[in-house]
Amino acid sequence: MMYVEFTELITGGIQQGVTRKVVVNLEKVITFRAVPHGGGTILETRRGDINVEEKYDQVKNLFNNKNGIAPVLMPIEPWTE
Repeated sequence: MMYVEFTELITGGIQQGVTRKVVVNLEKVITFRAVPHGGGTILETRRGDINVEEKYDQVKNLFNNKNGIAPVLMPIEPWTE
């Protein structure tokens, strides 16, 4: 197990815009994606999404170090049958 501390940005509700520190088990993260316009990264877990301030490349490096394997980028090609 690998736990990492992130800065979560609360995006809804009464505390919108507030940040807090959260510790996440990287084994529980299903996938992650960049937020448009440099807004950080969204970590997708079974229990919901976590919006963190850390940049996509920083999160990707954490996962690369954890697994020792770089993610493969799939080419964008038109779908044909």
